[in-house]
Amino acid sequence: MKASEDSRSLRFFETVLELKEMHSGLGLTLLSVAVLTVPIPAQPVPETFTLNVPDGPISSKSGSSISLLCQVSPTFNIEPFEVKWYRFDEVNKPTLWYKDHKIQEAIMDPRFKGRVSLTGGLERGIASLRLERVTLEDSGEFVCYINNNNWYEKTCVVLAVSVIGSQPVISVAEARGGGQVNVTCSSEGWSPQPKVTWRNKEGTEITNGQEVQNTTDSQGLVSVSSWLLFSPSESDWLSCIVFLSDEWKTEGRILPVLPGGDYKKGFTVNQVLLVVLPVLFLVIIICALCFIIVFKRKGQIDQGLNVAETKRLIKENPVQSPANQTTSDNKDKLEENPVQSPANLTTTDNKDKPEENPVQSPANLTTIDNEDKPEVQSPANLTTTDNKDKPEENPVQSPANLTTTDNEDKLEDLLLGKKVKEEHITTDAKTASLAIRLSQKGKRVQYVKAKDKPDLQQSIHVLGNKGFDSGQHYWKVKIQDDDRKEEKLAWYLGVTKENAQCPLTPQNGFWVLFYEKEVGLHVYVDSVKTPTRQTTPTTVCVFLDCDKHTLSFYDADSGSLLYTFNDVKTTDTLYPVFSPGKRDPQPLKIY
Repeated sequence: MKASEDSRSLRFFETVLELKEMHSGLGLTLLSVAVLTVPIPAQPVPETFTLNVPDGPISSKSGSSISLLCQVSPTFNIEPFEVKWYRFDEVNKPTLWYKDHKIQEAIMDPRFKGRVSLTGGLERGIASLRLERVTLEDSGEFVCYINNNNWYEKTCVVLAVSVIGSQPVISVAEARGGGQVNVTCSSEGWSPQPKVTWRNKEGTEITNGQEVQNTTDSQGLVSVSSWLLFSPSESDWLSCIVFLSDEWKTEGRILPVLPGGDYKKGFTVNQVLLVVLPVLFLVIIICALCFIIVFKRKGQIDQGLNVAETKRLIKENPVQSPANQTTSDNKDKLEENPVQSPANLTTTDNKDKPEENPVQSPANLTTIDNEDKPEVQSPANLTTTDNKDKPEENPVQSPANLTTTDNEDKLEDLLLGKKVKEEHITTDAKTASLAIRLSQKGKRVQYVKAKDKPDLQQSIHVLGNKGFDSGQHYWKVKIQDDDRKEEKLAWYLGVTKENAQCPLTPQNGFWVLFYEKEVGLHVYVDSVKTPTRQTTPTTVCVFLDCDKHTLSFYDADSGSLLYTFNDVKTTDTLYPVFSPGKRDPQPLKIY
């Protein structure tokens, strides 16, 4: 009895402990829910604040985008505040005005509409100005102004815009005595004033006798010219580098020799191969044609001599088989009348060797070709007769017959492939530079400088309306009309990515062939201007093979190759690019 009472007491205490644990867990849960649902108060707005901006000027390249930093301190939400950006001396023409939780566009400066926005997040106290497509006119001081009706602050941010000028144009002139030449390098369209340095093939800077001259035009852009005395025996080539910094620079190269002068010190391996290989290839073709012609004629002469020798042996052979014997009357008639009826012609093929086989059976009697004319023909006549009978067996053609009569067929069949169709491309007006005028159909591209728009762009071009990322495509561009007497001074063609940046190099997404009157045809290899074939085509065919990652340029009139890029590798879509040349009024025409 006592044991059962003890067991009941034990169960009672266990039940009480379980109820206490349940109540404890429930209490903790309710406490957690209460803590999480209590709202956290927002950070209070301070009575006063300051603005943080960069200490020095912010540098940007013309045509790029830049952010002008402006942030309140301490950090708090400024979405209800008024935020205004304006030029230092143009308070009433704000660059951007934010008020009542929206941008007030009505009184904004028209020069900045569509190019400005606030970035960084007003809720974090950041009111930075984002400026797109920066121009040289944007240089100067911008004021950041923030107001909450109780307190306001304003401060200045300085923007310095740099403009990268044109590629250097290098020329060589004769110097007085000493075996030296005067090398000149010039480039235009820079801001601020650039620096110039000369280097030889080994990369060593050259300073002997160097002089530099700078001039500024009405738009504030700087043109720079530099020249120095140089001995062609000191280096294979010279490079002229015009730069604002290590990142913003342009470079040109030249062989420091006079046209028609001594090139033994100025030739590079590529130039030697460019001259020697075509000559060697032409010599091989001529030798091969001569060998084929001589071999064929020798075979025809040997064939004619064998036929003549066979007929001579037949006439002189005194031994004949009974079947081949004829009466003396018939022999006399044969000598008097060389043309006989078929009944009288009873000769055999084995008469070619009458001494080895003097007697033939009637079964072996056949006729000999050309026996209807028993007189022996000359080798020339035999050759002509055989060629007339079987013209298809003569593989030898005259040089006139080996040339292609249609350049268009030659270009498409041999260079581009028979199944590649020509692309009919027009220009995309939305991508055109400010200084370009397009025809109504988008097939004619012309440079026209507007009077009210400064010519600040380094690249003057427009993109095509089609893009390609696979397959083979080609299109043609008319460079020079036959009826125009004025020569086109500059142009460039090729492909580019949609958002590629200057300079126009493969590293930046431009694969283009350039032409300048003073320089000729050239491309950029590793950001270095490299000359190509010295020719001036009137029509250029551009061939893009996306599968093989190649881009080729052909002279459409002669079918000759001008240049090929063998490493056009990109995951982006490639668009045709057309440029009529800077300050060149002659237009380009797209087929």
